[in-house]
Amino acid sequence: MKALQKKLVRDLWRLRYQCITIAVLVGCGIASFVAAMAASASMQASRDAFYKDAQFADIFDYLKSAPRSVLDRLRDLPGVAAVEGRVVGDFRLEVDGASEPVVARFVSLASTIEDHLNQIKIRQGRPVEPGATNEVVVNEAFAQAWGFKPGARIAAVINERRAKLTIVGIAVSPEYAFAAGPGTGLPDPRHFGILWMAEDALSKATNQVGAFNNVALKLAVGTDEQETIRRVDLQLEPYGGLSAVGRADQPSAKLVDQKIAQLGKLAKTLPVIFLGIAAFLLNVLLSRIVGTQREQIATLKALGYRTRELSQHYLQFAVAICTLGVVFGIALGVLGAHALLTMYARYFKFPDFIFRFHAWAIVGGAFVAFAAGLAGTLSAVRKAVAIPPAEAMRPEAPPTYHVNVLDRFSRSLSPIVRMVIRDAQRRPLRLVLSAGSIGLATAIVLAGSVLGDSINEVLRLQFEVSHREAITVTLNSASSWRAVRDVAHVPGVINAEGERVLPVRLSAGPRSRTTVLLGLQSRGDLHRLLDVEKRPLQLPPAGLSISRVLADFLGLRAGAEVNIELLESDRRQFRVTVTAVVDDYLGFAGYMDASELARLLGESPQANVIFAAVETREVDEVTERLNALPMVASISRPDLDRGLVHTQVADVFTVLSVMLALFASAIAVGVVYNNARIALEMRSRDLATLRILGFTRGELAGVLLGEQAIQVILGIIPGLFLGRAIGGLWLSTIDRELLRIPLSLSASSYFAAVCVVTFAGFASALVVRRQSDLLDLVAVLKARD
Repeated sequence: MKALQKKLVRDLWRLRYQCITIAVLVGCGIASFVAAMAASASMQASRDAFYKDAQFADIFDYLKSAPRSVLDRLRDLPGVAAVEGRVVGDFRLEVDGASEPVVARFVSLASTIEDHLNQIKIRQGRPVEPGATNEVVVNEAFAQAWGFKPGARIAAVINERRAKLTIVGIAVSPEYAFAAGPGTGLPDPRHFGILWMAEDALSKATNQVGAFNNVALKLAVGTDEQETIRRVDLQLEPYGGLSAVGRADQPSAKLVDQKIAQLGKLAKTLPVIFLGIAAFLLNVLLSRIVGTQREQIATLKALGYRTRELSQHYLQFAVAICTLGVVFGIALGVLGAHALLTMYARYFKFPDFIFRFHAWAIVGGAFVAFAAGLAGTLSAVRKAVAIPPAEAMRPEAPPTYHVNVLDRFSRSLSPIVRMVIRDAQRRPLRLVLSAGSIGLATAIVLAGSVLGDSINEVLRLQFEVSHREAITVTLNSASSWRAVRDVAHVPGVINAEGERVLPVRLSAGPRSRTTVLLGLQSRGDLHRLLDVEKRPLQLPPAGLSISRVLADFLGLRAGAEVNIELLESDRRQFRVTVTAVVDDYLGFAGYMDASELARLLGESPQANVIFAAVETREVDEVTERLNALPMVASISRPDLDRGLVHTQVADVFTVLSVMLALFASAIAVGVVYNNARIALEMRSRDLATLRILGFTRGELAGVLLGEQAIQVILGIIPGLFLGRAIGGLWLSTIDRELLRIPLSLSASSYFAAVCVVTFAGFASALVVRRQSDLLDLVAVLKARD
């Protein structure tokens, strides 16, 4: 082994703990990149394989009812490769052991499963037999939540008729890979499931014989999707079509695509932070090593080693650290990708999760790591090889000292404090960069808390300020206001308010959007709208109030006019004035006073949704009483919806918060430990001299670690502001049409971020403190100047 190689090995071993901390930072950057890219590629491969194998449709539309002869007209449209009309409806289930209402979406199955679009993939059991009247296949998540196996029996109330059903199979479907419940937009397999039933049987049960109310279309390659959607809407408009949507806007597919996109964004942010800090620490480490090896460099040059050889020697030091980090990062990244896929498998139901780990991800991650490490080392290498041998034989000259304002101010302080302040101001750039690294660590921890705290604020506003009902009742059809009074008279109900929900298309100039129009009860207290200050907003007696996100899309402001087209009954149209912009948080809608809406429709006030306030201890009993009413289609409870959001969102945010806290700790430990350890190496003679002069070990530790404490203190405050800003950027990536999350942070989150970084820095400082206590004073003082 060559002399320089032996020296490299000895240096790496002597500085092993410092090298490990930097390698961990490099590894964290690589791991976050590899995990996010591998998980994203795996999700994408699993999605694409499932969609292709199951003949997932390209265009979807709901309608009131149309004869099956209309399907032939749809097949004749240019670019349409396949069309399937189905019967779809949401109905109540009677499940043994269910204390809350359970709703299922029934979907008809064509007689030949292999030929139809959106094919289900049987996981257990068998498909429904053609012509069977009481057989169903259930989605896998629903079956797992209730422990259903093939052969289990359940009952359903379909159009006020009770039907006994037998589960013959358990399946997954591309259309419901993410089976979101109608209330929260989150999968709720305890209260919402998908049931597939033979087409003839479901058509008879729903009075849709010879008709369909849902259509799916497959397009030929190269077909203009938007033009085809326009043509589909023209064909289905007379039959109550609600406006067709492409696959990108289909609820399940849209959420899967968003999750894949989020993983891609994660791969572009966290690695930059970690690799940037690792490059900084490599620069600091090698610069300090050069300072302690001046005589060795001079000796090597005097012995004939060329500048190129010495440059390679110090660059190899950086390469060795990065190599360790890359190996650690790839292994950790693979484990992280598997963990992410395991978590996503709880919500996204694919037949198989295909693990994809592309070689370019490894190569790309390693290249970024080595580039960052070598970039951080380059300036130190230049310094190493630029020192003339004669100059390097002498100790490095101390920096020129000048009395400044800070020195005059610190004269009254103790000598230890004055030494710490003087050392910190002597290298301001290093102090700023180190404090900046601590600030990033603080920001990372706090950013992880932004998501959880903001979701909690949304839940508070949604379920305590805006929606204050204990039970939400959905009726089979719009009924007179008498139905609201009937619910109000159910024993245990304190108050009841009605709401009319109408599917509409809002248009303003060339822009239009399909949504719902809600007719709210005047001066209602259970469903309240909020203004920009998050305060209850009194619904204007006339005109239209509109969700802010929808107003922005349509380019509307208060005072503008908008065209409303009903998407049911006679599809009448009328123009109204926008009187208020509403800050709601889930979805988007238009709002009107129920009496004003009834006037525009030329009918008496009606309701198809009823909100009920109930005594807390009587919620279960009232739910059972309401469930028995024939006019009730489904019942939901906001407290259960809120718990569902907490449960499912908390899983993701807990994993993210813990991961970010660990990464931030790695940053804090890497910065504090390396700076303190290098300071100990360079100042060991000074510390030994002070010890001989009578300074205690505690005072020496203050001199050694005081600058590190200043770095932590200076970095934490900016880090809190930066963390809030990063959290806001993350929230802005969430699709505003699905969910608007206001930025919110609790005091406990700020405190936790400070504690995590402070504890990590304190723990690493204690390790260096112990090493300083073990200094061999005689050996240090015998070192030649």
